[in-house]
Amino acid sequence: MAFDLTTHFRTSIRTKVSFDGGTTWGHDFVQPHFSPTFGSADVSMAFRPNGKLYLSYVDYSQAVDSGGVYITHSGDGGLTWSAPVRVWNANIEDPTKLPLDRPWLVVDNSGTASDGTLYMTTKPAPWIAAPCRPYLKVSKDSGQTWSSYRYIDSTGYLVGSVISAPMAAPAVSAAGTFYAAYPSYMTTQSLYSKIVLARSVNRGAGISYNDLLVNPPSVGNSNYKLGYKLATDPTNTNRMAFAAIGAPHGDPDIIVTTTNDGGNTWSSSVRVNDDNIGNGKAQDMVWISYAANGDLVAIWRDRRNGIDTGFAQPSDTYCALSKDNGATFKPNVRLSDMTAPFDTILAHSGNDFMGCALVVDTIYGAWSDIRNGHLNIYFAKASVNTGAGTGVKVIDEEQSSLALYPNPANGLVSIRYSGEEKQISLSFYNVIGQPVLLRKITTGKSSQPIDVSSLPTGTYFISASANGKVIATESLSIVR
Repeated sequence: MAFDLTTHFRTSIRTKVSFDGGTTWGHDFVQPHFSPTFGSADVSMAFRPNGKLYLSYVDYSQAVDSGGVYITHSGDGGLTWSAPVRVWNANIEDPTKLPLDRPWLVVDNSGTASDGTLYMTTKPAPWIAAPCRPYLKVSKDSGQTWSSYRYIDSTGYLVGSVISAPMAAPAVSAAGTFYAAYPSYMTTQSLYSKIVLARSVNRGAGISYNDLLVNPPSVGNSNYKLGYKLATDPTNTNRMAFAAIGAPHGDPDIIVTTTNDGGNTWSSSVRVNDDNIGNGKAQDMVWISYAANGDLVAIWRDRRNGIDTGFAQPSDTYCALSKDNGATFKPNVRLSDMTAPFDTILAHSGNDFMGCALVVDTIYGAWSDIRNGHLNIYFAKASVNTGAGTGVKVIDEEQSSLALYPNPANGLVSIRYSGEEKQISLSFYNVIGQPVLLRKITTGKSSQPIDVSSLPTGTYFISASANGKVIATESLSIVR
């Protein structure tokens, strides 16, 4: 997801491709919008064994609520893309719930009769109040047409009326069975909160259920990125892993539980991060993946190298390998090459997920951090056994010649511009792209203060323009 500077900070979905294992990366491909007022979000990708790549994303406007979820595909590894097809229509399908959030996409690569089937799970938009339920749609023709939606939860395994964001984490086994893990809390079903496992052996026509986790250890602090991931072993139809954030020792840890019998029973949770137990150093933003040989890798954001405890601490990216389906994990490997400072932008929506792949004993990881004052996207590959790698590379870079301080602010903000223009216009936008403040400054001075005391608490995006052209951008947090 990237801000589109030409359309007042509406977000767009962009992809970049590497054909040499991440040593070099190509140019951005920007997926289209379907209205001049739409922004994009929540991108998901799925590969076929022949290299065909599917990509889904939300393209929408919150006011008035409109848009949908779209899917496109590429036959050349992401260099070019087909015209997107709409999977969900916000104005027609359950419009009071707007089931357009987190449209995660998985594909059946089993080689069975269901091979090639696409599954998409979604949930109601984040501003929709509970009760909410997760959704499923299925395509049997490479995404050209899709089934009507159905709820993933059902009687005895309902999400309940408390959870407002019941994200379903989907996966498909090597036998072609569809799985989804989702949260549930309903006292008439159980006195405990749960993670439920849904499964379908007939492309979503029928779904059966069992408990995956009962009374998972709660984190409590909503700032932590608590996304969870379900993964299936491509070499063994009975092996799966589920990764989440839990606090069994009082601070957020990476926990993994696994199954060796197709999800019927699950192991006790294993703590993956190997820093000192209960030291207050928090981990979050986890991702897991199986290799083609059945090894399992986890990757996450880790604050063990910060000077203090809690959410607002510097962080690194760590990973760990398991060769016994999550029963044990090898010593953690630091994937990042420097500890990135904390920035308030990390407390806002977004920056929820990272990605990884494991090839033999090499971990390929992608994440974002704020090491140079900008939220750039980084890539690294390294041995999960030794940590030796090729170094960290920037995939996508947020650049700006604007400097704002203090940031966050609550009164006067000093502005410094390092470009060549003699006078610039500064437009302040809120998170939905509405202009809220306009100022002009003369450049060449050391800094110029602007009064932002009229702006309420929140994140704002500043666009600097000269001669009708956007020349720089920056973000600003207002905290009262």
